[in-house]
Amino acid sequence: MSGIETTFETTFESKGGRRPQRMDVIPAGAARRMWAPDAKARIVEESFVAGANIAAIARANDLLPQQLYAWRHTVLKAREMAFVPVVVDEPGPPLSSVSTVAEVIIHAGTMTIHVPDNVTVAHIERVLTAMRQMT
Repeated sequence: MSGIETTFETTFESKGGRRPQRMDVIPAGAARRMWAPDAKARIVEESFVAGANIAAIARANDLLPQQLYAWRHTVLKAREMAFVPVVVDEPGPPLSSVSTVAEVIIHAGTMTIHVPDNVTVAHIERVLTAMRQMT
């Protein structure tokens, strides 16, 4: 031994002089479960059906309702950032005979955003995120 001596208590005091009752030791839960993406998607889509009972769906899939709500929140956040349908108007006359610059125009409520062809996707994403925070 390392010179450190440990003694364990061998008595148990109880109120009223009764002997202690049987005690069950519950082991710690298993390690975190890893869900396959297709299984998560199936469970979440099932929860989005009209009239679905979240608690019942969670119990049926051996989940806590809180976990299913968290998954749903993640999916809803991702859907907010999804692409929107694009309407392409008939091309009008060129602005000038010299200019060949392509441009995307985004109408969002009262705002209009003109995006030239040399802008990066990351920059467009930052602009749209800022626009969403303003509204």
